[in-house]
Amino acid sequence: MEKDYFSGVGFFQVAKDQVFFVDQIFSTITAYDQDGSMLGSYLGKGQGPNNQNVIHGFLPFSLDRQHLILDNFQFVVFDDNFQKVDAYPIEWDYTESYEDMLSKPTAEMLGLYEIDWKLGGYYTPFILNEQANEILIPMTMSHPDLNGYISEEYYKTVYVFGKYDLKTKQIGKGMVTRSQVYLNQLFVPNFDFSFFCQNEDVLFVSYAIDPLIHAYDQDGNLLYKYGVEGKNVNVSYPKTKTIDDALDNYSSDLRKAGFYHFLHHDIQENITFRTYYPQGIDQGTARLQIYQNHVLIGDVEVPERFQVLGKIGDYYYADGLIDEEKDILGIFKFKL
Repeated sequence: MEKDYFSGVGFFQVAKDQVFFVDQIFSTITAYDQDGSMLGSYLGKGQGPNNQNVIHGFLPFSLDRQHLILDNFQFVVFDDNFQKVDAYPIEWDYTESYEDMLSKPTAEMLGLYEIDWKLGGYYTPFILNEQANEILIPMTMSHPDLNGYISEEYYKTVYVFGKYDLKTKQIGKGMVTRSQVYLNQLFVPNFDFSFFCQNEDVLFVSYAIDPLIHAYDQDGNLLYKYGVEGKNVNVSYPKTKTIDDALDNYSSDLRKAGFYHFLHHDIQENITFRTYYPQGIDQGTARLQIYQNHVLIGDVEVPERFQVLGKIGDYYYADGLIDEEKDILGIFKFKL
């Protein structure tokens, strides 16, 4: 890709016939055509109408065909020229007192949740449902008693997603609980993450330690599961007994066992792509499963950072090559 100076921390997105690179350090968004030629660079830190200080997530050409950005506290809407036109503060709809939430926590207490941020140069995904005037956003809970480090109840009841209402500007409902596979692996909190995508009215979710992709309706009810275990996946997950151990060993744990990661669905072809790491991260490569009509049609080796993002013409695009030290910024193109 053509580039200006960039930080090496960020992610790509694909929409319509354009590719976007989001630099999360400089808070810039650079637009490219399908061949990698730069169309323009926008935003950057500041307080003006064409600035943005934090970018966790980016959904181009979405709300009223405008660009939608997720920052620390709100969804921000920009027009085609990246001029700010609106903002939706994120609040949580709850009435419980601090004392009740501390002493008697339950999964229904939305005041105990926070957004499940994806860090380290990956975007925090969210799904816009304009017909319902809602945004589906991943969330998590880190209560002293009800958490993924020490609580079995957490894996049984705590919700994975929240529904944000664009009218009330609140997250007013939680939906979807974790895969039951987690109850067989108590406790592996460093593998307590998931990725998701949409197929019309069906939500696909891939949990890190479950080979099956879960399909849910718009209310979070499980419809079905499908999928095949990856090749040579190491399922000897390092168990955690204390919160401190889990925090100290987060990166090393992800190198010790395999897990499932990015998920993308091509609605027109009914093809689902899922990246996975058979032996963990930092192995130099990953693998990509390809499903059509829920049947596995391919399982191929890919570069370690490989997240299918979308399709322009006959080519699929995948994130990506982002390396500041080697001065490389690129995106993968492939055909099936």
